[in-house]
Amino acid sequence: MHKKGEGEHDNLERWLLTYADLITLLLGLFVILYASSQVDMSKYKQVVSAFENVFGGGGSAAGALPGDKGIMTSAVPQSPNSGSRQLERKVEAAVGKALKAGGAMITHDERGVTVHFLEKFMFDQGKAEIKPRAYSVLDTLGFLLQSIPNQIRVEGHTDDTPIHTAQFPSNWHLSIARALNVGYYLLQHYQIRPEKVAIVGYGEYHPLVPNDTPVHKAENRRVDIVILNSITKN
Repeated sequence: MHKKGEGEHDNLERWLLTYADLITLLLGLFVILYASSQVDMSKYKQVVSAFENVFGGGGSAAGALPGDKGIMTSAVPQSPNSGSRQLERKVEAAVGKALKAGGAMITHDERGVTVHFLEKFMFDQGKAEIKPRAYSVLDTLGFLLQSIPNQIRVEGHTDDTPIHTAQFPSNWHLSIARALNVGYYLLQHYQIRPEKVAIVGYGEYHPLVPNDTPVHKAENRRVDIVILNSITKN
């Protein structure tokens, strides 16, 4: 009788060890699958807390093993466009008057946030002098630009209709003059560091849309203010 009871005790222990190994493997598999997916931070902390309760852990930061530097927390993805979206909302508020008048558009891409000021809002056709009504919008935008460290490009564009006047022998000349007048106004009236500003003229060679209709040509005649993602260091 004594030998039979001893054998039953050994069988019970072996069963518990096998069960414990299986649970450990399943938990390890779950951690690997979870870490390889997009992690929701709140859910992630809940899972870590549950693991600590199971394994008797505690007192360490969520997601960090004892003695490490919290490597697991680096798996939480950061949106690369979150800062650009915030900047875009600020720009929309600054140039709201032009947007409502149909004289501007805002886009964002891998370079940054761009305000497209259309000719009909900013200039008379074939001219480079800024219209008086455009100054108030440039003023609100200037306040914003002087408060951020981003590099800025002021880019002049035309349609493909040739121009040949005493003042502007080509579309290159017109596009550069328009960009220069806008950029220089901002530099003269606001505390924008000159080294972070570039002024460029593209003529008709960077259209937004094909120059196939009068409406499309009007969209291509513009000055773009590009707020780049890159930042000028002090």
